[in-house]
Amino acid sequence: MPTVIGNKVLTLRDIYAGRAADGRPDKDIVEMLFEDTSILDDMVLVEANDGTTNKTTIRTGISAGTWTAYYEGPQPSKGQKKQVKDVAGHLESMIEIAKRLFDDAPDKDAVWQDEITEHGEGMSNDMVDTVFYGNVKSEPRKFNGIVNWYNTIGTSSHDSKDSAHYVLQGAKASNPSQSMLRSVFLVGWGRKTIHGFYPQHHQNVGLTRGTVRTTDASDANSGIYEVMRQTLSWDLGLSVKDYRYGGRLANLELDYMYTTTGQPDYVELIRRLITRVKNSGMVRQALYMEPQVWEAFQTLFYRKTQGNAVTYGDVLQRQAPTLMGIPVRLPEALETNETLVV
Repeated sequence: MPTVIGNKVLTLRDIYAGRAADGRPDKDIVEMLFEDTSILDDMVLVEANDGTTNKTTIRTGISAGTWTAYYEGPQPSKGQKKQVKDVAGHLESMIEIAKRLFDDAPDKDAVWQDEITEHGEGMSNDMVDTVFYGNVKSEPRKFNGIVNWYNTIGTSSHDSKDSAHYVLQGAKASNPSQSMLRSVFLVGWGRKTIHGFYPQHHQNVGLTRGTVRTTDASDANSGIYEVMRQTLSWDLGLSVKDYRYGGRLANLELDYMYTTTGQPDYVELIRRLITRVKNSGMVRQALYMEPQVWEAFQTLFYRKTQGNAVTYGDVLQRQAPTLMGIPVRLPEALETNETLVV
């Protein structure tokens, strides 16, 4: 993975690597999440600059110079910018174990860790789903995900100052099947491009545990019994400061990707996406797709490269899972039937 040069950028793993020994339980959770959700190892994190929100100035235009002759001066010019405010979401899950069951368990730590693993995996999937598909208009308690910046297919009339320029059509036909639509996302993580953020002055970053407490619970017949409870919580937001460093291959018809005729040229589409999206060498770049899409790509790329001058190794360039030299991540949260992008 390319190193980010010139900026002090941190991922969740970096932040926890510097924690003292008393933070070890939360480090264990973070390591567990990395096993299931590799996006957390890619995403650059910064502290919010306005409480639980992050104010970001994004560039919408570039200033122009002036060609001058003798006795002429340049015309005033400035780049266009606008300020946006992104909000962090707060996700919680509660572990509850019957106290009698816990007291009778021979390995109490294992019982508790199993519960943390199960709850943590569910929260991880929820969080990654929101990173891509979150929309505060329909779900105001979440945060806006990546699709909000890449929700229009680009045409020949779009230029690089329009976010639609970075969204390519991946459908097989002009009227695609809408039952199993998928996307491939290309994201360049960086402090000045696309990054996650956590609330300002927040002592716990990422998925953290509350204290374990014992309380009463009632069964279906109103009987009272003791339980042990612990709350897991996670605060995270997303800022897209420069949309030119991300992109999307949209409307992939998963149910048609394995057919032998009629598909788009997926090798060309991926190459166009990678070429179009900016990569200054200052970002951590990765491709995100669901496992079945990755399987289809590998199968179709192999068919395409048989019998011509391009070898399968040239397409992959490095040992899988990479594609054209870019790391490929396969989050299960992308197993989502998407709406058509037009």
